[in-house]
Amino acid sequence: MAHLALVIDADPLRRERFVAGVRRLFGELPGVTIAEEQDDTLACVWATGPRAPVSVHRDADGLAIFIGYGITDDGRRITARDLVADWLVPAGTPRVHDGYHVGLAWSRDHGLAAGIDPMAMFPFQWTQIGAGAGAPLIAATTPAAFRCHPQFEATIDRRGLAGILLVHGPLCNRPLLAGTQRLPKGHLLRWSRDRGATEHQVYRLRGTPPPADETPAAMQERIHDAYVSAIRRHCPPDDDASILLSGGLDSRLVAATLASEGMAVNAIALGRDDDFEVIAAANVARRLGMPFETVSTELFDEGFPARTNRTARFLEMTSAPSSEDFAEGLAHAKRLGRYLWSGFIYDWTFEPVSYAEGRDPKTGTWALEGMLAYMNRWGVPAARLPALMGDDGPALCDALVADLRAACLHGSDRPENEACHIRWDQRVRNHVATACHGTSFQSWPLMPATDRRFQEAVFGLPPPAYKDRVIEEVILRTIRPDLCDVPLDTNSFRFDPLSGSRSWLGKLAASTQGRLRRLYWQRVKGRDPRRYERLFNVDHPRWMAVRRDVEPLRPLLHRHLDPRIVADLLPSPDVRTDFANPVNTGGAIRLLLSLAIVLDDLERPITGSS
Repeated sequence: MAHLALVIDADPLRRERFVAGVRRLFGELPGVTIAEEQDDTLACVWATGPRAPVSVHRDADGLAIFIGYGITDDGRRITARDLVADWLVPAGTPRVHDGYHVGLAWSRDHGLAAGIDPMAMFPFQWTQIGAGAGAPLIAATTPAAFRCHPQFEATIDRRGLAGILLVHGPLCNRPLLAGTQRLPKGHLLRWSRDRGATEHQVYRLRGTPPPADETPAAMQERIHDAYVSAIRRHCPPDDDASILLSGGLDSRLVAATLASEGMAVNAIALGRDDDFEVIAAANVARRLGMPFETVSTELFDEGFPARTNRTARFLEMTSAPSSEDFAEGLAHAKRLGRYLWSGFIYDWTFEPVSYAEGRDPKTGTWALEGMLAYMNRWGVPAARLPALMGDDGPALCDALVADLRAACLHGSDRPENEACHIRWDQRVRNHVATACHGTSFQSWPLMPATDRRFQEAVFGLPPPAYKDRVIEEVILRTIRPDLCDVPLDTNSFRFDPLSGSRSWLGKLAASTQGRLRRLYWQRVKGRDPRRYERLFNVDHPRWMAVRRDVEPLRPLLHRHLDPRIVADLLPSPDVRTDFANPVNTGGAIRLLLSLAIVLDDLERPITGSS
């Protein structure tokens, strides 16, 4: 994970201690390059992989730092120098850049402007210590850096904790630590000597209305063109890229598009050779003529507890640790480009509003209950959460639900569209973006799925037009229809091609094959060929090792949560759970393990004071 931390503090001794602490913190990350810049009351430290795109600009008035890639509306790649004019100019609206990045522009006259990509895929939090414009400001890609400042006191935000346990990550951008804030998507963080720190909205996703009387065929062609245009815009200038290829629809569409556009890449699949995901990915790569490599992260399970501990401390509950498998796999790939294509978040982009946002597909009506049930799938069961939180649990949970309802009903858009913005933060920022960020030390993520023009085109359509990601399937059939014959991995035992029969008889046959396949793997082979179901399973030996390591920290959980409910939700080490759906149902256990690690870390000083 590429990281950056900055402080604005008039006290030079505190700045020095902050920089020293952050350097030690970032030094825990393997294989990183650490750099720093200081100017007047600003100090900044960052850590990146050796091939990460980094740009630094200095002039007589200050400096700018840009990590990643950004694209202007006319397709030009920006550098740190551009941030001075695009973000820091006092008059006018700051410019927004597509891509995947974090950056800052600093001027002794105009102050600070810091931000991330407009859809906020890059993590970024900030806090101001004390009141008044002169209070020290800290901003970082990991909240663990806040504690490197000698004046920051880490305390748990009970409301933030309740939201995290409910939806498996910060709810409505409210983090775990009291007094800290996660920068909302489409915002810049500004600081000036007279006003202190403030957030400024510079972008909000709104749909582009379709042309009047547009036919379904014309609509699908328009979205197809917007999708391909986004791929072209995000193509790196030196073509030094790989693709993380799975057996699903999203990554095979990206791979097919790259091949049709003549962009040479090699494909990397994570998993064992007989995993459904790897089998499908290998077949796709073979048909596209792409060099193909398989890496199994389970070969490195011996170090999993230590890696999980480190990941949990850096994430601090923005997601439960597990997505480091992407980073670990890419670290051992033999043919890895400087940039990385993937199918990340295309499932959301091609169907931004669905039953997951609370919209009933049959009636078209919206209800909070449906959305909340979906958001709660990986969290502590909503019925258990009030008791788990203790005496203030019922009031906390009632307030969370009331705020969610109000945000959906009282926004400027339809409730399901407002829900879509909330769900982006809950699912994409908490989970998928964490996986993307984890790959950034090895290969820099490319983000055409977040391209504003493409997202605005899809978001402007009525939900029935893209129901069940039908447009995504149409585009794949247009670009490479032969890939529709390759069985599709859906994290289930249904391993069928897109071109399979849609008749009731065909569906019955496919369902029967799925049940037989499940019996074969569970009874004969004795293991799960679905990588995600296997690696997220808390009964997996790697997670059993983590559970044993964390067990001594159980008393820390009891300080913040009801011990009886903790005992019900978090079984003792080596006790098998045998969940029917380990990915979802095991989420509560992984959350509590992560919370115990973070609470333990909060008791350890890292400021480096003597």
